[in-house]
Amino acid sequence: MKTMTLALALLGLLVPLLAAQSQAVIKEATGKVELLAAQQAWVPAKAGMKVAPGTTISTGFNSTAILDLGGSILSVKPLTRMRLDELVQKQGTVQTTLFLKIGKVKADVKTAAGLTQDFKVKSPVSTAAVRGTGFDYDGYDLYVYDGVVTYGNLLGQERTYGAGEEGSTNGNDTPADGQEGKEGAADVNPYAPGLGGASGGGLPGGAGAVGGLPGGAGAVLTGGAVIIIPPIE
Repeated sequence: MKTMTLALALLGLLVPLLAAQSQAVIKEATGKVELLAAQQAWVPAKAGMKVAPGTTISTGFNSTAILDLGGSILSVKPLTRMRLDELVQKQGTVQTTLFLKIGKVKADVKTAAGLTQDFKVKSPVSTAAVRGTGFDYDGYDLYVYDGVVTYGNLLGQERTYGAGEEGSTNGNDTPADGQEGKEGAADVNPYAPGLGGASGGGLPGGAGAVGGLPGGAGAVLTGGAVIIIPPIE
C-alpha cells in the first residue's frame, strides 16, 4: 500500500514536468498596445503583464511591443494583430505557436541548455517553423537573419531558407527560392493610406481584402503595406 502511494505521488510530480506551462510576459510596450484575453475586453498592455494562451495582442500606429516567450524574444511591429495560441514545455521542448492575423513580427528564437525550441508563426496563408533562429515575418514575406526557417504554404509545399535569404507566398504558389527572393523582392509602401482605426490597437475592424482593383485583383493589408495579389487563373 505504501509502495502504491509513493508511486502515485511520484507520478503527480512527474506530470507537470512533462507538460509545464511556460510563461509569456510583456517586456516593453510603447504607444497604443492592447491585450484581449478570451471572453474579456481590450485592456492596455504594460511591461510585466503576463500573457495567457488565447490572448490577442494589438499594436497601433508607431506602437510596438516586446514579449518574452519562454526565453525567445518576439518584437511586435506597429499595426499588428497577433494571437498566442500555445506556449508549453513538453519533455525538454518548448512549443510555441502564434497566429499572425495582420502585421509583422520579428522573432529571436533561442535554445537554452537542455531545451529545444519548436517555434511556429502561422498566418491565413502560410506557416514559418523554426528551431533556434531569428527572422522577420508578416504572413506573406519572410526574411531570415540567423539560422534556418522552413516556410510552407496552404498546400503543404515547403522551402528552407538560411541566413540572409528571403521569400514569399500568397498561400497557393510555392515559396520562392531564397536567392530569387533576394533579387526579386516586391516594393511596398509601409505608409499606405487606408490603414488604422480608433479601436483594437489602431487596426481597422474589417481589415483584409479590398475590392475595386484592376482585373479582379485583391489587396491584402500586411504590416502597414498593401501587397497586390492577382487573381488565380
